[in-house]
Amino acid sequence: MKLSTNVDVRKEPFHLNHCKSSPKHTWEIHHAHPSMEFLYVYEGEGRIEVNKQVFLVEPGTLLLFQPFQLHRIYMKGPFVRTVLMFDPYKLDAALQTFSGIRSWFNILWKQPLQCQALAKQQHLEALFERLHQKLTRIPVHKQHEEFVLCLLAIIQGLEPYEKAFYSGFEDKLKTRYSHTAVQMIDWIELHFKEKFDLNQMSEDLHLSTYYLSHTFRQSMGSSITEFIVARRLKEACYLLETTNKTASFIAQEVGFLNASYFCRVFKTVLGMTPKTYRLQL
Repeated sequence: MKLSTNVDVRKEPFHLNHCKSSPKHTWEIHHAHPSMEFLYVYEGEGRIEVNKQVFLVEPGTLLLFQPFQLHRIYMKGPFVRTVLMFDPYKLDAALQTFSGIRSWFNILWKQPLQCQALAKQQHLEALFERLHQKLTRIPVHKQHEEFVLCLLAIIQGLEPYEKAFYSGFEDKLKTRYSHTAVQMIDWIELHFKEKFDLNQMSEDLHLSTYYLSHTFRQSMGSSITEFIVARRLKEACYLLETTNKTASFIAQEVGFLNASYFCRVFKTVLGMTPKTYRLQL
């Protein structure tokens, strides 16, 4: 699986790329990323492939991609779209007082979806334009709130399509996979700063190591260790941004074996050293 690093949501938990245009006659990408993504299409026609399903794309289509979900997009003609990428953990925290919307968001975030392309969503154009205009006028420290309000409106607007996105999956095997993957993600969130021990995860969740590894890859499209590394890097970026702690201290705090390994992984994924990352803030 190729991890996209074009948008660094570890540095920006919310990122808007408004009305991005690709004038080429054909356009294709095949990747995954640690963020969630809403992609709205203004111009262009084609298809997406995700979870062994194919969905047609036309102007007015909204696409939804979950974290670490490998997806392939084929488009013909000038391709104009708005991309809104975000850290689902940040949004989930912001939705704590909205229990109903938060539960619905957690389905979109964590559950296997039977549909990830929704046509005739032209009303979103005004919402994205309003967000874009506000972001150009307000200081950075106020932008977080605007992103959350925009995402809240999008997610609330998707509720009438719940049966199209998610039916509960009568297929018990798929339901079990989804439930197990959610349990594993929750376990990782509690333990990612520690040395990873698959046997300990197996003991805590009362499932075999083989089943855990197989289920996670089937559900998330990545290995458990890839997911943990991405989570540790996200935490490291947050500490680089908000503290004066050294790279060595941060490496130990987020769960890397040593500072040199941390710096090597950081540069491989983000294309720069932790020091350079901090200097660019």
